[in-house]
Amino acid sequence: MIEPHKTIYPMKHILLLSIILFRFSVFAQNHEYVYRNPVDSSFNCYLKVFPETESIKGLIVKDLSGLPDMANPSSYKITDLSSMEGFMTLITCTSTQFPELFTSDSAMVLLDEIIHEVIEKHKIPKENIFIGGMSASGTRALRFAQYCAQGKSDIKIRGVFAVDPPLDLARFYNSASNHKKNFTDGMLWEANWMIPFFDSIFGGGPDQQYESYKNASVFTHTDTLGGNALLLKNTDIILFHEPDIDWWIKERGASYYDINSYDIAAFTVLLKKSGNDRVELITTSGMGFDKKGNRKPHSWSIVDEEYLINWIVKRVK
Repeated sequence: MIEPHKTIYPMKHILLLSIILFRFSVFAQNHEYVYRNPVDSSFNCYLKVFPETESIKGLIVKDLSGLPDMANPSSYKITDLSSMEGFMTLITCTSTQFPELFTSDSAMVLLDEIIHEVIEKHKIPKENIFIGGMSASGTRALRFAQYCAQGKSDIKIRGVFAVDPPLDLARFYNSASNHKKNFTDGMLWEANWMIPFFDSIFGGGPDQQYESYKNASVFTHTDTLGGNALLLKNTDIILFHEPDIDWWIKERGASYYDINSYDIAAFTVLLKKSGNDRVELITTSGMGFDKKGNRKPHSWSIVDEEYLINWIVKRVK
């Protein structure tokens, strides 16, 4: 599932420059918005949040559907913790499509360009690049790590963090197609949107376009090798999920097959069997709430942010 969310975009007045920069300090964080296209602030842009230390230890990348407005305080502290530990946070927007799942290389090529632009300008150690995110952003993080592992980039991802990401797009499609009659609320909205959308980008469902779905997915249940999963057999990964099936049944009409935990658990087992002892799965209980305080397992709030930052710090070279 990738339930819809409201994206808040930064100020959008456009200056007639090839690259638009503005930098200031709000809430004790120095940051800089960069619009690589002077007439379009919807994508091909990024936000840098600078560390509090003089030197930059590494880079933490999150590719989102839109850049956040730094004028509004966040209830989450991941960026503050990153800054205190000497990391630059790079928030990118590489596509106007929601949700972007990196089903093709085009958005990943752009992300690769942006990361290179930033690490070269700020002399960030190439061996200390981490990437991650929530839901579709977590899927993109794992897909980009696979892109790099294929040798399509000279970037070496040091670690990936992903919070409740959908990993098998064929399972995702079949869940929506076969169980939509049971769904309510966000799950129903998602199923109604996703089926025609996936039909358009893949040319049909997984029964007709199996290889296309496998090639575009982080992991494939029906492939004995897990599809692209083994590209990550040497990658440090931390995954968070909260499989509160009572909530999913009552609030969304969803079964175990319909929630991302189904992919995440199988993906973890496969990687561990392949010899990756650096993949960690964090399963939480009673921690998922939305920003209004309503119960929602599919939420960033399940993350122990201090634990995550410590996980990253331990992997710095």
